[in-house]
Amino acid sequence: MNEPKLAIRALPGYPEEIGRMLWMMEDVRRELLEKLEGITQQELDAPQGENKTTVGALLYHIADVETSWLHFDMFGRKDLDPEIESWFAAPTRDEQGEIWCPPGESLERHLERLAAVRRDFLDKLRSIDAEDWRTYRLLPDEYEVTPEWIVYHLIEHEAHHRGQIFRMLGMMRRSSRS
Repeated sequence: MNEPKLAIRALPGYPEEIGRMLWMMEDVRRELLEKLEGITQQELDAPQGENKTTVGALLYHIADVETSWLHFDMFGRKDLDPEIESWFAAPTRDEQGEIWCPPGESLERHLERLAAVRRDFLDKLRSIDAEDWRTYRLLPDEYEVTPEWIVYHLIEHEAHHRGQIFRMLGMMRRSSRS
């Protein structure tokens, strides 16, 4: 019998509970990256109907949200590390507040950004132990949040936008065959 064995594993180098949630985060990313194989520049940059959001803009947004939660919310920083900030030269929203990024950015650049942000995230989470995992961070006049909730939210966030991307690509590919 060669049936796949489906189970959640912990990423090595982290406390078990943290490593299991990080594995889930990585699994969502793995599926996204698989679907992006062979995507064209036109598919990256094409808005859908009246919605100006593109696949490229969603990839930019996923990376931006992940690094923002890490630096500003989890670690209480005021600025991004320079090596991460360099990946976000353009604003992530347009004048109307819609998710946006400049058209023409290659898939390779998007993938490099996603990889750099994830490396930074995983590296910085090595400093979180099991007790700190559930320790609240206070963002005055906003909310209190734990690293555990941040990771949960990022899993949900990326899975949501991954679904949007899959739908957008499916619609584009079906309409191009018509």
